[in-house]
Amino acid sequence: MRRKKNRVLLPFILFAAVLILTVFGLILSENIRRRQIENPGEYTNQDEIPRLTAEEAYQAVAAGEAVLVDTRSESQYEAQRAATAINVPVNEVEERVPLLNPDIWYITYCT
Repeated sequence: MRRKKNRVLLPFILFAAVLILTVFGLILSENIRRRQIENPGEYTNQDEIPRLTAEEAYQAVAAGEAVLVDTRSESQYEAQRAATAINVPVNEVEERVPLLNPDIWYITYCT
């Protein structure tokens, strides 16, 4: 008798699991879509990118709100750089940007 009861419940359990996963997937995809739309980091040209003063950049890094990215060549970076800066040479930006954490504010510089 117990075996028959389990067979009757199985389709309902499977249906509930699929329903829960579907709803979760829809919520997740909506959040991803909304985040992409609201991303202020997507610009159509360089003139739209907000500029910071050196003082503003220093304050953001000192407060732990941002990471400095030196876009010069590796040899120039090794010769002299801002403290705590990471190096992503400008000719490698396109291939290395996907490796960066999208939740971190990166401030690029070159001198």
